[in-house]
Amino acid sequence: MARTLEHVIRTVESLRRASAERDQRYNNVHDIRSGDIDSVIPGSMPDAWPKPIVANLIDTSARDTAEVMGTMPSINCAVGSMTSDRAKKFSSKKTKIANYYVQCSGLAAGRQVVAADMYNTYGMAIYCVEPDFDNQRPHIRVENPMGVYPEFDLFGQLKSYSKIWREPAIHLAAKFPSLMRQLQSNETGGERVGWEEREIEVVKYYDADRIVMYLPMLGNTIVSMMDNPLKKVYVSIGKRPGFDSQTRGAYDDAGWVQLAKARFALLGMESAEKAVRASMVVPRDVTHMQVGDDKIIRTDNPAGVSFVAPQLPPAAFQQGAALEQELRVGARSPEGRSGNIDASVITGRGVEALMGGFNTVITTGQTILAEALKRAISLCFEMDEKLWGNKKKIVQGSVQGSPFEETYTPKKDIAGDYTVDVTYGFGAGDDPARAVVMMLQLRGDQLISRDFFQRQLPMEIDVIEMQAQIDNEQLLDALKQGVMGYAQAIPQMAMQGQDPSEGLSRMAKLVDLRAKGTPIQDAILKAFAPKPPAPGQNPLEAAPPGQPGAPAPQGGGQQQMQGRDLQSLLSGLTGEGKTNMSVRSQRQAPI
Repeated sequence: MARTLEHVIRTVESLRRASAERDQRYNNVHDIRSGDIDSVIPGSMPDAWPKPIVANLIDTSARDTAEVMGTMPSINCAVGSMTSDRAKKFSSKKTKIANYYVQCSGLAAGRQVVAADMYNTYGMAIYCVEPDFDNQRPHIRVENPMGVYPEFDLFGQLKSYSKIWREPAIHLAAKFPSLMRQLQSNETGGERVGWEEREIEVVKYYDADRIVMYLPMLGNTIVSMMDNPLKKVYVSIGKRPGFDSQTRGAYDDAGWVQLAKARFALLGMESAEKAVRASMVVPRDVTHMQVGDDKIIRTDNPAGVSFVAPQLPPAAFQQGAALEQELRVGARSPEGRSGNIDASVITGRGVEALMGGFNTVITTGQTILAEALKRAISLCFEMDEKLWGNKKKIVQGSVQGSPFEETYTPKKDIAGDYTVDVTYGFGAGDDPARAVVMMLQLRGDQLISRDFFQRQLPMEIDVIEMQAQIDNEQLLDALKQGVMGYAQAIPQMAMQGQDPSEGLSRMAKLVDLRAKGTPIQDAILKAFAPKPPAPGQNPLEAAPPGQPGAPAPQGGGQQQMQGRDLQSLLSGLTGEGKTNMSVRSQRQAPI
C-alpha cells in the first residue's frame, strides 16, 4: 500500500534520527579533509594559524586511492551462448548501448573517480538512474552520500530512498517560481530583507509508489508530488563491508590521528617561536640594556648572560614519527605510494609487502563498485525499454577503444534482457604488467581461453571486433604467403619447360594494383582472375590443365597428364654388389 504524505514525513525523520551517529562521522571526515579542523575541535587552532601546517594525509590518501580505484571497468553484455553469429551481434549491440549510457553520463570523464572517492570517504557509492527526456535516454548520476537515508527490506532490496540537503533560497526560487511567496517570508512574519541568502532544507523521497519533494523548514511545504510511473526505485548502492550494521568510511578513525598530528605540529612551532623570542638573563651588575639586534651589554660577569629557551624532550620528535606511522596504518596508505621508501626495504619482496595492503583495498573496492554499476546499467536498460521502447535511436561513442555508430530500438534490441557483465579484470588490484604476465602463464598452460584472456585485459578493447580483426589479419597473411609461394614456383616452372610469362604478368599486375592502393584481397582476385573463353570455345577447354574449371585428366599415364606425373626408376649397385631398385612418383600442378 502506498504511503501517505504524513507517513512519508515520519519515515524520513525516523531514518534521520537512526543515522545521527553516521551523519556526525560524515561531517567530521568532510571537515578534516577540507582542513576545517576548528569546526571538529573548537579552539584547537590559534588565531594566527587558522589552518593546519602539515600535509593533509587523509585527503591525499583518499584522492590517490580514488584515482587508482576509479578506473573504468570492462562492460560486456555476453549472452548465455556465444556460438551463433546472431547471439554475437545481439551481444555486441547491447554492449555498445551500455557503454553509450556510461559515456553520456560522464562516468568515464571523472565521475567514476568521484564514486570511488565517496566509497572510500563515506563507505557508500550511490548511482541514481534518472530519465533524460531531452535526449531520450537514461542518465547515471553519482550521488553524494551525505544526507542520504536508504531503506532496505529483509532481502537487502532498496525499499525507499531519501535525500536531504540545504540550498540557498534564491536558487530554489529560480528552480520553482511557485515557491517565491513562501521563500520570501520568514518565521517572524513577513520580513523580506535578506531572504535570498537563507539556506532552505530540502527533502526528496521516493519509493516504488510515490515521488515527493518538500521543505521541512517551511511547514513541510510540498514542492512536487507525483506517482512513480516506473514502479521501482532506480538507485544502485554499493556499501563498504563492515563489522556491524553501521556504514563506515575508510578514514573515520584515522581523522583523529590527523588532528593530533596537526596539533602536535603547532605545538612544535610554538616551542620554536618561544626559543627564538626567549627572555634574556643578565647578572645584577648590568644597569643599562640596549634593545634590538647586535646589542652591547657591559658586565663583569659575561658568563651570566644567557637566554631562557624551552627545551624540547627527544620523546617529542619520536611521538611525531609515531603519529605519522599510525596515520598511514589507519588510512591504509603505504609509504611507497608517496615515493618515500626506507633503504632497508628497497627489495622486490619489501616493496611487495608495502603495497600488499593497498592492493587488497583496491581489489575489494573495485569489486563492490563493479557490482553497483552493474545494477545501475541494468536499471538503464529497463528504463530505456519502458519509456522509449518503440523509439528508434542513433547512438555514437567508443566501445573499448573502437568508435561506433549504432541504430537500435529498445524493445527490439533489449527485448527484456537487462543482464550486463561489469568487471575490472582477472588481475584487479594488480599493476597491468603483473596482471598480463599472470594471464599469459595461465593461457600458456591452457587453463583459460583466448576469449576470457581478452575480456580480462587491463585495457579497453572490443573483444568481438578485435577477434574479427585478428582473423582477417591471419587470413591476409596466409593469402600473401600463398602468392609468395606462387612467385617462388615460377623459376621451377620455367626449368620444366613451362611458359613463365603468365605467372610473371600476374605478379606484375598484382604489384601495379597494390601501388594504386587497391586492397590486397581485391588485387589478388583481379590479378588471378581466369581468362574469359574465346568465342565459340567450351569454357571447360579454355582453362589450362590444373586451373579451376579445367577438365579432369582421363587415364593414359604420363601422356594424359601432359608430363605432370613423373616416374623415375632409379637402379644402382650398393657397395656389396647387390642390386637396389627404388621408385619415386612426383606430381606437379600449377598453383
